[in-house]
Amino acid sequence: MTTTQLFAELVVIGIGAALWLSLCLAAVFGYRFCGGLRPLDAGSFLAFLGVAYVLGIVVDRLAYELMRPIEKANWSAAIVDNVGFFPEALNVERYILVSSEALGKQVQYNRSRLRICRAWVLNSLLTLMAFVAWNLRLGVVRPMTCLLLVAMGVLICLLMGWATWAVSRDHYNNLRDSYVFLKGSNNKGQAS
Repeated sequence: MTTTQLFAELVVIGIGAALWLSLCLAAVFGYRFCGGLRPLDAGSFLAFLGVAYVLGIVVDRLAYELMRPIEKANWSAAIVDNVGFFPEALNVERYILVSSEALGKQVQYNRSRLRICRAWVLNSLLTLMAFVAWNLRLGVVRPMTCLLLVAMGVLICLLMGWATWAVSRDHYNNLRDSYVFLKGSNNKGQAS
């Protein structure tokens, strides 16, 4: 994965963090967003990108730690019906990355999807909570509309949670299959 790709991922994650953080600050200071947000000049935009990047790093790490049990469960499920010793997932991933450029790119793409899904579960939940706090403080959105928005927000959080679980499961199944394939290819090459 290139540095630019990782930077873009973390900025995408950080923009979500900036959203819920802005809603929290708006709730605290009573800001209504009536006139919308003013356009950013180039310097402000670059500063925003820098802040979004840092927020993205924080949310990515926090989401990883919160969802580590899911990751471990999916890795365990991926190796449970295979015979033989499997090293830790990180070692399998490293082996694939150095052994096959094509499979390595696939692993990196899957890891990228997983990172974004995992972080946006947290971003979505925190955005929903910040919106509720903001609206309770200011009463901008009518109660029935707010209830509908909260129900949609909960549904989105649940769907993102399911997507994260599914992407994680697929990632670890792919790691297992790629590792077995590469080990089998290396063993055949050595036997010849």
